[in-house]
Amino acid sequence: LERRSMGPPFHDGGADSGHVTSIKEGFGFIRPLNDRRTGGGGLFFHFSALVGRDVPVEGDEVSFSVELDRRSGREAAKAVTILPRGTLPAPARAVTVRAVVQRELRGARGGDGYGGRLAVLKGDGPPAEGDAAAGDGGQDDDEQTEVVSFDARGCERPSALHVGDLVECRLMSVAGSRQRAASRVKLIEAGGGLPRQSGRVASLKDKFGFLRTAGKAADLFFHLSEAPREGGPLRVGDDVSFCVVLDPRSRKDAATKLRRLPAGSVALEQLGEARLRG
Repeated sequence: LERRSMGPPFHDGGADSGHVTSIKEGFGFIRPLNDRRTGGGGLFFHFSALVGRDVPVEGDEVSFSVELDRRSGREAAKAVTILPRGTLPAPARAVTVRAVVQRELRGARGGDGYGGRLAVLKGDGPPAEGDAAAGDGGQDDDEQTEVVSFDARGCERPSALHVGDLVECRLMSVAGSRQRAASRVKLIEAGGGLPRQSGRVASLKDKFGFLRTAGKAADLFFHLSEAPREGGPLRVGDDVSFCVVLDPRSRKDAATKLRRLPAGSVALEQLGEARLRG
């Protein structure tokens, strides 16, 4: 570890302090009392940084110093010391909610400077004490209320999260502000938070097909693995609902999670030719 010489510490002078949020095999994470720079993911520490032989458990109060880890290039806790219970004020109350990935983590590692955003679904958990339920504002979707940040340290599998994915996460207040940040982000359903559209099966091939949708000149590709399993195989002319995702191979829009609709549910524009004299 190399002593960080740039930027202010979490606190002005003295050792930092906080609560242990999770323990893994050989390392863990701390939520500093002044948690403005960890994005809700917590501050990493290795067991080699512990003072004494006792290993902390989730919820323990600790003091520590903040240094820059040479291998990761991120801040890490060192000289982690377990404090007597009641030394620090109780941590902010966390709530578990469902949310939709609004912006993916950017960069190879995520983390500082490459944060993602989640849109919290309406009615999922009460707001934290002292916090407003509104986030960044500007939400047109009635089902999404608050926009929160997250980083790679607060995700089970950061690389598996994409725009539109439905996730579960814990929300905690960010010290010194009315905002909240997400941690323990876990994928529930890939693309499960995307709005549904409707269309009609235009053509079918061996392993894929195309949908005709209102207002679009080009047909939309789908793989037959995304077709509904109930009701037998899809046929040309069937009406379906679906979500649109970016296909990782073609980098073009593709339909996913197809569901059958009653015949006649989809109204498509009829295009034809006419001769006009004048």
